[in-house]
Amino acid sequence: MNGKLVDTNVIIRYIKDEGNLADIFEEEKLFFSSVTLGELLFGAECSQKKDENASIYTGFCNELSEIKPDSVVAPFYAKIKAQLKKDGHPIPENDMWIASCAMAYNLTVVTADKHFTFIKGIAVENR
Repeated sequence: MNGKLVDTNVIIRYIKDEGNLADIFEEEKLFFSSVTLGELLFGAECSQKKDENASIYTGFCNELSEIKPDSVVAPFYAKIKAQLKKDGHPIPENDMWIASCAMAYNLTVVTADKHFTFIKGIAVENR
């Protein structure tokens, strides 16, 4: 499988029309991780417009293909976490799962987070 896995920060910026990201969403093979949806819904839950934002995020993600952290993804998570621990580059736990989803399915992570570059063997498109 080839394509791009879109990180939480890129989805938020695209929805808010910040940062000239339209070209990414013209791609045919776009994916999101269910971890990303969880992060988006957490943001909605903490906002003034909980229901409206949750609906926007859920509707947006419904237009992409979902990758779930499952038994296919779990070994990649273990390798990524061990590698980052060994190298002394901890990153947020959710981002390790997002990276694991991308690595398991040979997807490029599209993100604004520079710490994805600490992960060996993953393709990253910094936006």
